Amino acid sequence: MPERPRPELRCRCGHALQRFWRFCPACARRQVWRDTQLITGAECGQCGWVVSDRSSFCPWCAADLHEDGVSSPRPLRRPKGFRMDARCDAGCGGGVQYPMAFCPWCGEAQSWDDGHLFEGVCPRCERGVDDWMDTCPWCGGDATGVDLLAPAEREIRRLLRIAGIANWGFRLILRPGGSGVAPDSPKIVSINRDHVLGRRRREEVPWPMVVGLVAHELGHSFLFHHWRWTRSPRFRRVFGEVDKAYRVDDDTPIHFDRRRVAYSPVAHVSAYAATHPLEDFAETFRIYLTRRRRLRELFAELGRKRKAVKVFEKFLLIHDYVRSLRGWT
Repeated sequence: MPERPRPELRCRCGHALQRFWRFCPACARRQVWRDTQLITGAECGQCGWVVSDRSSFCPWCAADLHEDGVSSPRPLRRPKGFRMDARCDAGCGGGVQYPMAFCPWCGEAQSWDDGHLFEGVCPRCERGVDDWMDTCPWCGGDATGVDLLAPAEREIRRLLRIAGIANWGFRLILRPGGSGVAPDSPKIVSINRDHVLGRRRREEVPWPMVVGLVAHELGHSFLFHHWRWTRSPRFRRVFGEVDKAYRVDDDTPIHFDRRRVAYSPVAHVSAYAATHPLEDFAETFRIYLTRRRRLRELFAELGRKRKAVKVFEKFLLIHDYVRSLRGWT
């Protein structure tokens, strides 16, 4: 697999493109890569993309280009104007250049595993995409997959409005692997796509659990985005040192669909919250958000469950900080 090429051209909207992207990842405009530099002297009559007159098929749309006496009678490694980045998947012996969709010699579809060249993969076509992309440059779909999260996203944004938490510019993306937020990219909130895509054909998507999961990860995003707050004496006294070594047991049960506080441990809202100060904040934030900041109702529950005074202080700390961000007194 070749290295990822550098952006070399721009879309009509002005956004930088990489050669042979089918769609602009910013405006979703379909692209046509013609032979503007007259390198091969040939373009496909069906899709208009640059081709080699030595090929038998268009490598972009699979149109039949064969011409007697012009097309090569045998598969070539790299005709003029193109590279050889791999052999044809179908085994015809010809060379193909990334990211050709079809073999220019036998016309068979080609597959490219380019996820490692990007920050993630498209939830629809499994091709590589970056976190900033709105549109997949390969299939033209939503590169984030957030449209597949629409019910959860609508509920989350409604809860944020009710809680009076202003949007800090977070971006939800559906990706393979575990959910999480990186400290150096606090606004990128990755959600494990298996919770949505893995269940769509088998059973109903557990939206309450997904909403709880997103709320938990937003807690991490919110905290990383306001990291200076963690240095305040009150925060340290209530949540502790959030930058301590992170050693969390993966077997600790997590119940994101539950909006009530667990009976134990007494100093935390859930068992998972007790694993690390970061998870303590994220779980407390989740409960605060999903309970719509109804502190009187929430504190009554804490009293019934005989929670420690520190749990009350955690919710008050978040509540006061959210109010301070909006200039409330």
